[in-house]
Amino acid sequence: MLKPSMQDLMKRVNNRYLLVNLAAQRARDISSTEEESEVPLEEKPIKIALDEICEDKIEYRPGPKPQPEPEVDILAAMEAANGEADDLLEAEEENEEEDEEPADAPLEEL
Repeated sequence: MLKPSMQDLMKRVNNRYLLVNLAAQRARDISSTEEESEVPLEEKPIKIALDEICEDKIEYRPGPKPQPEPEVDILAAMEAANGEADDLLEAEEENEEEDEEPADAPLEEL
């Protein structure tokens, strides 16, 4: 039988899926710490994580629930962006027309 047993782990964390996620996250943390320190581990990171959970060194605390992102009307946003682009192009064309002097225009006298 494997140690820690599933019954012991389920006493600490009531949900199997939560247990898997908790152990996997802790194992990733252990693995990244091991890579940074360059000190080899005696056991695999998942075994260490499960032992820590069984020994109550790791405890799950629910965090804040993620807020749903507001829905964006993509079509309306695209139309608004297109309208702004058209307005900018029109303004730019008007500025170019004002800057250009007609070839037939008489020169101003001083």
